[in-house]
Amino acid sequence: MMQAFELTALILAGGQAQRMGGVDKGLQVYQGVSMARRLVDLVSPLCIDTVISANRNIKHYRALTRLVVSDAEPWQDIGPLGGIFSALESINSSHLLIVPCDTPCLSREALLKLSISAQQTPDKVHYLESESGRQPLHAVLPVNQLKQKLPDFLKNTEHFGVMKFYKTIGAESVYWEHDEELVNINRIEQLV
Repeated sequence: MMQAFELTALILAGGQAQRMGGVDKGLQVYQGVSMARRLVDLVSPLCIDTVISANRNIKHYRALTRLVVSDAEPWQDIGPLGGIFSALESINSSHLLIVPCDTPCLSREALLKLSISAQQTPDKVHYLESESGRQPLHAVLPVNQLKQKLPDFLKNTEHFGVMKFYKTIGAESVYWEHDEELVNINRIEQLV
């Protein structure tokens, strides 16, 4: 029997934020609310569960959602794929919606467009693309293929690129015309 289409959200907040002076980006306040809180509030109505990938300040993130995962050895410091790998055990849905914590202007409509696209061809990765290019960290991934292919990919690659991994599953871009929603907050002065 085919599994119903359901999403678990994974908010990626495990980076080192070097361009922001090493602060924990997800906990930085943007327009009066922490960026991680904004994303939790955005994705929760669309998903059966919400997970945050974080490598520090775990207590603060647990105040936002019940499940927080940290990069598992030996996949620490490899970027987003480390966070995705660490969340695999926690995912009980057919698909994983990933979003980075540093795009607080993202809209529900963008995520709905991704979700609709993923429902049409559920065996592929679907990621946003905008005028400024590919946005591979705004994506919906099929969990079965993720669990089958990500461990082998990590063991057998020297380059942990997200798009390189997506090619092992098959990927489709979903064009999003509101490029301003996908701006990454990478500098303290962008926090308003």
